[in-house]
Amino acid sequence: YKKQRNDTMLKVEFHSQFAQKINGKCTEYFVQFDGQECTQPAPIVTTLYMEKYSSNHWGTAPPGELSGFCNATSRGQILSGPLAVSIHINDRCSSGNAYTGKHENSAGRVTSYLLIEEFCV
Repeated sequence: YKKQRNDTMLKVEFHSQFAQKINGKCTEYFVQFDGQECTQPAPIVTTLYMEKYSSNHWGTAPPGELSGFCNATSRGQILSGPLAVSIHINDRCSSGNAYTGKHENSAGRVTSYLLIEEFCV
């Protein structure tokens, strides 16, 4: 993404299917900017907890949304210019063997998208 101005805040939205295959576990999905999580106004993160699934199939894959605003990381204000925006999955809360996108019951009809907008502060 190429940020146009120094005095703007970024709005990020990621839409997909979020799922995991391990019962009673949770997984965090989060956004990074040039390899750093947002610090201002807050990290952009969501958590998925799956309580039950069939042992022969992946658990339910509900539509998921990860969204928020960011104007700074631990490195400081996000300035204008090229910026790598990436979605990550981790097991900080517990390992849920998570994924996004195509689910075995979706017949390949899953669309994932990442939307980035600049807003004046």
